[in-house]
Amino acid sequence: MLYTSPLPSVEIPLVPITEFVLRRVEDHPDRPALIDGASGRTYSFAELSDVIHRLAGGLAARGFGPGDTLALMAPNLPEYAIVFHAVAVAGGVVTTVNPTYGAEEIAFQLRDAGATEL
Repeated sequence: MLYTSPLPSVEIPLVPITEFVLRRVEDHPDRPALIDGASGRTYSFAELSDVIHRLAGGLAARGFGPGDTLALMAPNLPEYAIVFHAVAVAGGVVTTVNPTYGAEEIAFQLRDAGATEL
């Protein structure tokens, strides 16, 4: 059986995900972009863009870039999204690692994905 929403479809443009997420920076720099439900911490669109680009610059300064894979193993926090988008800005790829994995499962994924950073 096919389930559909009663709400209208959302148009998602064919652009990189980080560009799509940060498209509101110029129009709404002070608006909340990320809110941590547990703590209430927020990142505005301007803060989010800044921290993503600073982390991407740090990754690039360490030699991380196109062709590299970062394994992201973290709980559901705003910083998860920051790292994800910073890797994209730096030109790399993210492989997400379940934080509940055991050592053997993590080792397999790191090898299988060719992760150069964790």
